[in-house]
Amino acid sequence: MAQQADVLILGGGIIGLAIAVELQQQGCAVTILNRNFTEAACHAAAGMLAPEAEGLTGTMLELGRRSRNMYADWCRKIEQLSGVDVGYLPCGIFAPKSVAPSQTTTDSASVWLDRAQLAHHEPGFGDGVVGAWWHPEDGQVDNRRLSQALLQAARGLGVVIKEGVTVLGLQQIQGQVQAVQTDQGLFQASHYVLAAGSWSSQIIPLPVFPIKGEMMSLRMPNPEALRRVIFGDNLYLVPRTNGTLIIGATAETVKWQPNNTPQGIQTLLNKAIQLLPKLKDWEITELWWGFRPATPDEKPILGASPCENLTYATGHYRNGILLAPITAKLIGDRLIRNQEDSLLQHFSYQRFLDNSTHQTMQNGHNSQNGQNGSMPSFFISPKTTTATPNSTETPDQLVIAGRRFTSRLMTGTGKYPSIPAMQQSVEASGCEIVTVAVRRVQTKAPGHEGLAEALDWQKIWMLPNTAGCKTAEEAIRVARLGREMARLLGQEDNNFVKLEVIPDARYLLPDPIGTLEAAEQLVKEGFAVLPYINADPLLAKRLEEVGCATVMPLGSPIGSGQGIQNEANIKIIIEQSKVPVVIDAGIGSPSEAAYGMELGADALLVNSAIALAKDPVQMGRAMGLATTAGRLAYLAGRIPVQHIASASSPQTGLVST
Repeated sequence: MAQQADVLILGGGIIGLAIAVELQQQGCAVTILNRNFTEAACHAAAGMLAPEAEGLTGTMLELGRRSRNMYADWCRKIEQLSGVDVGYLPCGIFAPKSVAPSQTTTDSASVWLDRAQLAHHEPGFGDGVVGAWWHPEDGQVDNRRLSQALLQAARGLGVVIKEGVTVLGLQQIQGQVQAVQTDQGLFQASHYVLAAGSWSSQIIPLPVFPIKGEMMSLRMPNPEALRRVIFGDNLYLVPRTNGTLIIGATAETVKWQPNNTPQGIQTLLNKAIQLLPKLKDWEITELWWGFRPATPDEKPILGASPCENLTYATGHYRNGILLAPITAKLIGDRLIRNQEDSLLQHFSYQRFLDNSTHQTMQNGHNSQNGQNGSMPSFFISPKTTTATPNSTETPDQLVIAGRRFTSRLMTGTGKYPSIPAMQQSVEASGCEIVTVAVRRVQTKAPGHEGLAEALDWQKIWMLPNTAGCKTAEEAIRVARLGREMARLLGQEDNNFVKLEVIPDARYLLPDPIGTLEAAEQLVKEGFAVLPYINADPLLAKRLEEVGCATVMPLGSPIGSGQGIQNEANIKIIIEQSKVPVVIDAGIGSPSEAAYGMELGADALLVNSAIALAKDPVQMGRAMGLATTAGRLAYLAGRIPVQHIASASSPQTGLVST
């Protein structure tokens, strides 16, 4: 039996805990699902409250300032609820520079100090420092103590915290989250909040990815050895009142590679000693690391999601500690008081759908450079596709597992006479989803050599398929390989799989029992499963109930070109399904494609009819046009069929003879 709550928060880091405290105080019954409290990004932070020193700009600066200005009152509240001193200090921050600014006046309280003035307040800087900005309104908090205080406050208020729970996926039907599938069973709530940090994209396809930060601490000879927080170029030094100095942090694009490294620690020490030479003899007391949840523009994703009862609060990157109070307030206002702050629109997930090109890591920040290469490309927007069948766009979008696509045609990659023919056909069709046979690509089967590199996966969404698998066990194993293949090609958040379990070598009919078994397991593992099935309405309904993202009934046997031979059953599937219905296999001509869409199918998957045509490129374009035309016709609604004629011209008002 599913466990119930008013609000279910996925993630128990500082953002999840802050939201939980806010909501529980307002009378909600809140449950937190958390995989491992010690892995939260807040443990790898230094606790700086530095919107000015970090050089935030635009709406990020506004968000940061609002949150920083809440900190004193917010910390007092958390301390009263928990009995834990969180170490909040509005101490100001020095930001030393190697080049003097041309303009020393700002629109904030920040002040420029030359080297002599700086030495009066904080002596000992290296020779390369010519002065520093003094940001008096910035400060710090002890992030570890704050995390413990929030945990105690949440428990004291009655928040239910489920530790050691791994979220496997969300069950979604018609724009609503129905339940959260975990390794400890189902959890249900009226509303859900995604606050899982770097792990968010493993639950929902979002452009959130881990940036590893390595950190260390030294023991200062006395608490007066360094009195102020120092925010340098790609480095910060944060002195605690107990005599500990925090040094951080690297910014490494290494996916999920754990642990401290000699290079990372050496980089920190070299920069720290160059900035403040006197610390070269101080004792090293601790090394640690963690993953920060980054987005392509370094801004968090906050507010509404494609699901009405799911709210996003993730992707805070380096500013999770700073933004905790304002995030809790904005989400609380949205859920409790039904108030949508105007600032939220600037942090909507939709900014990654609306932009045709990805913004770089520089937007909104004076970014710290990573050590390990460029930022990966994530969350490939369907709107980046440049080729469309014609200039008439469909008036709606295909939505699968929360991801939106403009084209309703999917194509394949097999049977083409050449790789260039496949590339040109895919482009001409305007499709945005291309299915790839994982086993054939990995084994470099004839016709599949170089296939993975042949398409631009920043424009095309990969749909790995389990073609060639005869059992559920094989299909599950190949699906996992497919997810890794997609990630290696840059689609880190791709959890799609076209599930095929086909033991029948002659007619290539899918095994309903094996398909259902494999689908159940893959859904538990967080896959968005698109199962290829016979046109069986009962099986389609069962697959929907276990959490599949679509159902894909065949029109007729694969590659037969017989068209739609299962019309009656497909109509039933379309009528009863609450997930998208994709007609797959058997379509041989554009007229059949159009007719499939006129029946009410949400999308089509067409491969052989394009690849084996005399001119695959022209046929690809024709199939794209037909899919669009069929969808428009379905939305427009055809006229009723009558047994008698009905004149096109009116019979009234005729000129008499």
